[in-house]
Amino acid sequence: MRRVRSTASAGISGFFAPHIASDLRETGAVGGGLGVAKAIVVEVSVDLSHSDGLVVVNRINGSYIDGCLARYIAERIFAIAGRKGGRVYIDQRISVPIGGGYGSSGGSAVAIAFALAKALDIPIDFDDVAEIAHEADIVCKSGLGTVVGVLKPCDGIVLVSKPGGPRIAEVRCIPMEPNLTALTAFYRPIPKNSILSSSDHLEKVRAIGLETLKRIEASPTPENFIRSCYQFALETGFLTPKIRQVIELLQEIDGVIGASMNMVGEALFAIVYDYAVDKALEIIEKTSPVWVYRWRPGVNSVQVEELWRQL
Repeated sequence: MRRVRSTASAGISGFFAPHIASDLRETGAVGGGLGVAKAIVVEVSVDLSHSDGLVVVNRINGSYIDGCLARYIAERIFAIAGRKGGRVYIDQRISVPIGGGYGSSGGSAVAIAFALAKALDIPIDFDDVAEIAHEADIVCKSGLGTVVGVLKPCDGIVLVSKPGGPRIAEVRCIPMEPNLTALTAFYRPIPKNSILSSSDHLEKVRAIGLETLKRIEASPTPENFIRSCYQFALETGFLTPKIRQVIELLQEIDGVIGASMNMVGEALFAIVYDYAVDKALEIIEKTSPVWVYRWRPGVNSVQVEELWRQL
């Protein structure tokens, strides 16, 4: 019996352009967003005393869920370890809203994969474990490019400029001034698998997303980033009336450099100067959000530690 804890980042997506290939290692997305460090903590316990098949017990924030991500990753890692059976208990604590465009699934895939790899001592390197998490996010239709984005340490805005898995994707960081703060407000989830399953909509989003990336790369600043994200939300039709209304209120405040919609969820994120935080939060609270958070954006990859081992 072994118990391992891992901590991973989540990541708000501001825009994306899907890239679907025949090989999962080449499939992914370009895009960009704001990391939320240490948003996901996973404890994995593995009991290898049972050999009658693989049993995966997955709990998220106290609720038992038969999740695709946990099952896919456990099957892949047990196969690499040469194990035909065992029991895996996964306890996840996710501090950002699920289904709101906060990249919780990608971060969860990273945390589970690295914890299980440690628990079973499988002889593969960092990129191989990351590849399993990347594949799981795609196969389960919960994301495309989140995994590579939350694995690249960054103190600022994460920009995935080349799509693909960990060995192919290119990720860069747009720095933010120390007197800038991020705010987010969540209202309700939007099912992502309905969007990723529509080939016509994906192609439209892809074209707009690639143009968005070009605009941001031409001037990689927080101001241009968030302005371009808002244009992406408008042109793709993702922007909901509720989020548009709140963003327009925020844009009237001196010190708010911009705001846009999470991709994809009825939620928004904003970048503001420190002196404008209180006024922006006052406006947001009046719109009855379910969850509000302020933080300094960043990604700190993944940390893994063994908690307990029975020899």
